[in-house]
Amino acid sequence: MAEFEWDSDKFGFSNRQSNRSSNETSANIQVNASVTPWSFAKGEFVLDYDTDTDRLEVDEAVLSLERNAWELTYGHQYLPFGVYFSHFASGPLLEFGETRDIATTLTYDFQDRAELSVAAYQGQGQGINGKGSRLDWALGMETWLGESVSFGVSYQSDLADAASDLLSDTRHRYTRRVSGLSGYMLWTSDHFEVTAEFLGALRSFRELQADRNQPLAWNLEVTNFLNPNFDWALRLEGSDELEDAPELRYGASVSFRAGRYGSLTLDYLHSRFKHNFANDDAGNTLSHDDQFALQLSIAF
Repeated sequence: MAEFEWDSDKFGFSNRQSNRSSNETSANIQVNASVTPWSFAKGEFVLDYDTDTDRLEVDEAVLSLERNAWELTYGHQYLPFGVYFSHFASGPLLEFGETRDIATTLTYDFQDRAELSVAAYQGQGQGINGKGSRLDWALGMETWLGESVSFGVSYQSDLADAASDLLSDTRHRYTRRVSGLSGYMLWTSDHFEVTAEFLGALRSFRELQADRNQPLAWNLEVTNFLNPNFDWALRLEGSDELEDAPELRYGASVSFRAGRYGSLTLDYLHSRFKHNFANDDAGNTLSHDDQFALQLSIAF
């Protein structure tokens, strides 16, 4: 699959400077390969190239073994922490908690009514003394009430392991481990879908500034599926103590699909920032932002 993205931002500043615009274009190419040598074993490999970073990397590489309701997965994978629902080209703010690492995950399916996953891994975060990190873990549970409603909750022992690199300035070292909690609700019908999700730290990072040391975010989305080839969505989301992120963001998205082989998504999002909290790359204090995004996906 290949994805091409275009993003345009028009920033407003607290010091009444003239608005400044920025435009970015990027492409992402993803190759997925899977093999099933036996009925109980499956291997999956996902290779990813992004023009923003100019890096070719392994997104996922896992081996799974299944027996009855049990599944054991080992390899480079996303941990069962957060779900990150969205029909927008721009990901929600709560993606700051998304974590990927080499892990072992054990999943049990309770007769298609509930699913419990536990993962063990060795994360990038470690104690300030540099003597190495302890074994980290994540736990996720999802349950379905009929075909229309689903709930889920997940926990991760060390939020410093997330891909957002919250402790990058301290080389991922901390004086105490900070865990994270996430939860979601999903309601769906033939023509609508409603999702609500939150994710946040359960206590503060002592290494971060006092006004941004216990980050959290939430996201609400409503999607209307007009037909198999067209849908539109509304989003309302926010954050607290998440560095350089808007306090409130809202907008709309429309998506067009050409069968199974292509889709086009257009976004508009308006962001409002807490006073004297977020800055652009030039150090200017942000007040608001109007963002337009386009994403073209092609499957092959």
